[in-house]
Amino acid sequence: MQTIYTLFLLTSLVSLALYKKPLLAQKIGFGCAGLISLYAAVFFFSNLDETMLWKLPGSFISLPLFKLDSLGMFFSFLVSFIAFAVSLFSFDYAKFYEKKANLAVFASLFNAFILSMLLVIASDNVFSFMLLWEVMTLLSALLILINDEEGAGKRVMIYLGIAQIGASCLMVALIIMASLAGTFEFSQFEHLDIGMGMSITLFSLLLLGLGSKAGMFPFHVWLPVAYCQCPSNASALMSGVMIKVALFAFIKFSLLLPQVVYFGYILLAIGALSCIFGIIYALISNDYKASIAYSSCENVGIIFLGLGGAFYGLGTDSPIIALMGFIAGFYHILNHAVFKSLLFMLSGNIFTETQTRDMDALGGLHKKMPITSVIFFVAALSICALPPLNGFASEWLIYKTSVIGGMAEGGSSRFFFSLAVIALSITGAMAIMAFSKVYGAIFLGVARDSKSIENAKEVSVGRLAPLALLASLCVGFGLFMNDIVGMLTKIVLTIIPQTSAGVSGLISMPLIVAIMLLCSVLPFVFLYFLKANNKEVRVSDPWACGFLYNKNMQIGSNSFTGDVRKALSFLIKHEQEIKLDGYFSKAVYIKKTHDFFWEKLYKPVIDLVMNIAEEIGIFQNGRTNLYAGYILIYLCLILIFGYYYL
Repeated sequence: MQTIYTLFLLTSLVSLALYKKPLLAQKIGFGCAGLISLYAAVFFFSNLDETMLWKLPGSFISLPLFKLDSLGMFFSFLVSFIAFAVSLFSFDYAKFYEKKANLAVFASLFNAFILSMLLVIASDNVFSFMLLWEVMTLLSALLILINDEEGAGKRVMIYLGIAQIGASCLMVALIIMASLAGTFEFSQFEHLDIGMGMSITLFSLLLLGLGSKAGMFPFHVWLPVAYCQCPSNASALMSGVMIKVALFAFIKFSLLLPQVVYFGYILLAIGALSCIFGIIYALISNDYKASIAYSSCENVGIIFLGLGGAFYGLGTDSPIIALMGFIAGFYHILNHAVFKSLLFMLSGNIFTETQTRDMDALGGLHKKMPITSVIFFVAALSICALPPLNGFASEWLIYKTSVIGGMAEGGSSRFFFSLAVIALSITGAMAIMAFSKVYGAIFLGVARDSKSIENAKEVSVGRLAPLALLASLCVGFGLFMNDIVGMLTKIVLTIIPQTSAGVSGLISMPLIVAIMLLCSVLPFVFLYFLKANNKEVRVSDPWACGFLYNKNMQIGSNSFTGDVRKALSFLIKHEQEIKLDGYFSKAVYIKKTHDFFWEKLYKPVIDLVMNIAEEIGIFQNGRTNLYAGYILIYLCLILIFGYYYL
């Protein structure tokens, strides 16, 4: 595995060394990234049952030890495979940023980011893990800045601010665990002898620290800010696999704690809230990339529902529920990595051809980009969890886990699992509505702003090939559900070895496909026997109640969700802006939606900090003698503290 890490490092350095030849660096950087990622994906997948160790040679502050077990191999495979698809896509897509950034730097950061995620997964030491975690955060922030447009700095600071809140919680949790274990090596953290209160406290710190990076509620506010700002290939990596690295770390560290039933309850509650609020904001957004970004919060919530069932099973010593929950969670982690990275790369295709993310300006793009349209349709069906695609398969397992868990005795378990089922049901319905809006507003009808699509055309085969690969996996991972579950069962049994049971009662996805095909053919059979009208279909403009049809009469993104906005006006803050150039000019209506939790939770804290910073700015007056006095006072305070407390 060290060969893979070394190759990524060398590719990153070579790309950066070609700073003055950006086009060559772009070809070498992204081309080699694709080849190395493919090799890494094959390597990690073929060694899923193995455990590998690697010590970094040399003398450091802490001896860096890297270890991959079955769980680490699975997540490393996931990172590598998605990186392979994104690298192929980036080989042509990155040229779009030729005038905005140096492509050599872009390629270098891209390879370094993949390397950092793989090293975080393999790290088996508190010091090296936290160092690499911060490196991964910094590299992702630099990728966001590749698209250095107005407001980019502010958006990056929002992302880094929430990331540092999470990193602080994570560091506190790991240091406490290391202190209790008497070692900084994760492999020796097992069998921590702590009470339930301390266990719940550490679990909560881990959830805050790693859940904030995963985009769970209420830390979801950075998702649209960061993903909309950065290039689509970077968004695909961040949403597709970076948040999976955070989920991997959460699962790994939480399993080291003494298990209590409240772990499951906490995850089920947070998962339900993340599902609901994530899909609400995905539904009402007029920016298609923001809708895709907000749906990451929704899908992280769905994953937490599966993991909530798993940790409930561990806490109540119910191995069947634990097994089902982990399989369901891992299955949705795999599926989300595929269809979410696919959706972000598709958004890159749309933006490079239209130069806008406003769904109210788009429409009719299917005629210009038919292949992109078909692939987007498959991805939308997948994220909406419609059979027989992969999203349906994993969410069906989560339903099954919740139903089994809800049948257990006790009011608390029935309440939380019922909450999970209700939240997942509402989320599924709203996801269909949200992505029907996204697909319809972009690809169907007529363009509201004809200038936005007049130069649009289908993208190159080099960009379509990896998208077609991921789209085929969306179908394949659903059709071959039983095989995927069998593979995941072997991985899960390595972390809960106390059971040898398997998952039974799975549905037959090919049978569902056969039934769906039969149902789709039956109407035509009936029409044939009933001698339906076979005359040539007339093509005309839609009926406009006697008025001349106008493209502005179409149902747009705003009007599609108008009733939802009204019904949730207590929670969704939006404002309408009307632009008029003159008395006889056409009025332009612009609706802006504000994140309730940003306005009520984060913005007041930021304003307070800014006001305090302005008040204490008086100390920064440029006088050297005062600065020397500050240093002297600080040293005196340190000496006093050390004398009495150390």
